Amino acid sequence: MTQTIKLIALDCDGTLINDERKITPRTKEALMKAQQQGIRLALVSGRPRTGFWYESAELELAKHHGILAAYNGGLIIDAETQEVMHEQPIDKEAVKQFFRDIEPFNLVHVIDNGSQLFSNNIDNEYVVRESTAHQMELIHHDRLMDALDFSPAKIILIDQPERLDAVEEDIFRLCEGRLAPARTAPFFIEITLNGVNKSTALDHICEAAGIHKSECMSFGDNMNDIEMVKDAGIGVAMGNARVEVKAVADIVTASNNVDGIADVVEQYI
Repeated sequence: MTQTIKLIALDCDGTLINDERKITPRTKEALMKAQQQGIRLALVSGRPRTGFWYESAELELAKHHGILAAYNGGLIIDAETQEVMHEQPIDKEAVKQFFRDIEPFNLVHVIDNGSQLFSNNIDNEYVVRESTAHQMELIHHDRLMDALDFSPAKIILIDQPERLDAVEEDIFRLCEGRLAPARTAPFFIEITLNGVNKSTALDHICEAAGIHKSECMSFGDNMNDIEMVKDAGIGVAMGNARVEVKAVADIVTASNNVDGIADVVEQYI
């Protein structure tokens, strides 16, 4: 490989962590060695700001000038200083209008302000899981549009997979031109401001770091990773990735459960 890699961008769920929600020892060792060589790590995920505590600590990102890109790039933070490097929330009035538009679909919806998670159904298993995983207080409002007093970085729509399958096309049509939707899990549709995605997140990260996107290696597995995998200098799809991600990748590696990241990092870095 003739390219010089200066930054590794990593999706978290289904990519960096295995199905037991851990970073495997070999993957950790490979990434720590990369950092010791001066290569920076960026965790780029749909998760909220509070969602990186385990991975950030495990990889010692604060020590190695790592970067955290939350909400698919809607918020980018310096892991060392916790300084906000870039932020693109959705205007609260646009969010209120969107909630009015989707009322006929009767979907569970979720927003957060960085420390509190607001939902119209706090008993939903996926809402509870989201609150617990990201250590946010869970607050109920039947009509979030009436209670919204901030501009969130992301909206999550939640339902059983077959229900989301039935309405996905309509939801994406409602977002057209103003919001950016992505089906990030069978039971999730995540929505950010139009133009916010993991590739534009990489643009902002590279600008701040003084490097070119061609000097980045990216790893991903799901639909919201497609742009980042496609546009990085070396884009890597996990073995467990969606076929759409594999189609745009330069490399298809092993799965998140069998050190797919380590296989590539050990070979190319």
